[in-house]
Amino acid sequence: METTISWDYIVVGGGIAGSVLASRLLQYEPSARILVLEAGPNVNNREDILYFQSFNFVGGEFDWNYKSVPQKGYDGRQIDIAAGRALGGGSIVNGCAWMRGARADFDDWADIVGDPRWSYERQLPYFKLTEAWYKSQNVEAHGQDGKLHIESPISTGRHYPLADHVEQSWAALDVKAIPEYDMNAGQNIGLGELNENRHKGARQIASKAYPLDGITVLTDTLVEAILLDNNIRRRATGVRLANGKEYHGTEVIVSAGAYRTPQLLMLSGIGPQEVLNSHGIETKVELPGVGQNFNDHVLLFLNWQLKDHIKQEGYALGSDHPRWGEPQFRMGMPASYVVSTDIPRDGLEAALAQDGDMDSNHYLLKSTHAMMENIIMYFGVAPLQPDGTHICTALMGMKPTSRGTVSIASKNPADPPVLDPNYFSTEADKHVWRVSLRKIASLMTGNTPLGHEAVAGETPQDGVPPLSVDATDEYLDNRVKNQAVSMFHGSGSCAMGSVVDTELRVKGIQNLRIVDASVFPVSIGGHIQAATYALAEQTAVMISEAKHK
Repeated sequence: METTISWDYIVVGGGIAGSVLASRLLQYEPSARILVLEAGPNVNNREDILYFQSFNFVGGEFDWNYKSVPQKGYDGRQIDIAAGRALGGGSIVNGCAWMRGARADFDDWADIVGDPRWSYERQLPYFKLTEAWYKSQNVEAHGQDGKLHIESPISTGRHYPLADHVEQSWAALDVKAIPEYDMNAGQNIGLGELNENRHKGARQIASKAYPLDGITVLTDTLVEAILLDNNIRRRATGVRLANGKEYHGTEVIVSAGAYRTPQLLMLSGIGPQEVLNSHGIETKVELPGVGQNFNDHVLLFLNWQLKDHIKQEGYALGSDHPRWGEPQFRMGMPASYVVSTDIPRDGLEAALAQDGDMDSNHYLLKSTHAMMENIIMYFGVAPLQPDGTHICTALMGMKPTSRGTVSIASKNPADPPVLDPNYFSTEADKHVWRVSLRKIASLMTGNTPLGHEAVAGETPQDGVPPLSVDATDEYLDNRVKNQAVSMFHGSGSCAMGSVVDTELRVKGIQNLRIVDASVFPVSIGGHIQAATYALAEQTAVMISEAKHK
């Protein structure tokens, strides 16, 4: 079943990357005929998903609700992996945290692929293009009139009573504030203010911030395969939907995300031949890198009981103190700061050597990277309730060396992809978590203002001793194995250099590109939505410039 219209661009996936790309392409090429195909619904007008208090995001009706395969590194646990299933994609379900990552992340990217356009300096104009930054300082690092408003606790009037304790406690561990408290200016080791892409507290949906007016958008539309011609050098000619309908166009751009993009390629006969053969799929273009290099950030929450006098002062969310009813405290995550910490080189180098990485020029050793993100949030998390008695720490491993795979379960595009992040499978990752957990124990219970004045101790799961600075490696490993979850930052599964070239063109196939987080060749040490927005911004310029050459 074919349609008669021939499109200039068919974009598969209306998430963050797909929305930005389609919107900018129409801006740069006003006569272009653009079709966006999105598997989920249009929820642009759903106000119940906009604020921090909404629970209709991760695990809700607009989440694909994936599960990993049993994880060997977690003693067989399966992990929930969220992904946005709606127009706007991840911007519908994410936590709105806005952390680009470090200059070193993008410079490593450029070095690996041999193209300076992917360095920090060359991507900076596209980061700025996304931003309406909340203050006028650091204008060389930030945009003032971009599509996305970026806010902070201070800019929204959220002055939390434990904020000074937090900053002073990190200072006691020799973790200093970053200049201007700016975590998004290229240097992210230290303490910076929490940033969120919210506007007056409301999440900004990518498909609204980047308008799709003038673009044909079909929601609730599942794509089954990319159509290729039979020439020796294959060319993408369109797509076929799960219902058999076909759309044809000059260029196909896949922006289905790090989980669905490799699945769609394999269903189209593009990928590792062994996998395709096992499902009876004809190999049209053998690309062994499809579905490889998959990685995800790992998240671990710890609950900390407050001392009685702090509870009585109502310093944590859930208490009956009137401050928590004030409107500004409903405008974002109940946290003040983000702290990114590094790891001493000697221990990291030894752990990498245990993994067989003996190169002293390994990218994690070539420059100092932030390896662990630490956020203190002023409420208790599950299995506790926010009742004013606890706060929590959220730790996120920023530069995992564990790599996994994305594969397919069948020929049916409605079946979920087979996700194996291979969490916690390297000595380097284990070393980073051990060092970081001991540091957070020192912060919360040691010789710090938090330890002296605010925190009584950790409240672990039943039967588990509380975390301490002298915990054994075995104890720390078990805490990660038993409690760590996904941060929903999957990337790398169609990596640049392996699957696509530096202009996002799929190798061996004309007129086919991938534009989403699956192309990241390194794990970005931040919250990957910011890098995804910048990726799409730059790619739109690349495509349009190539069109006009």
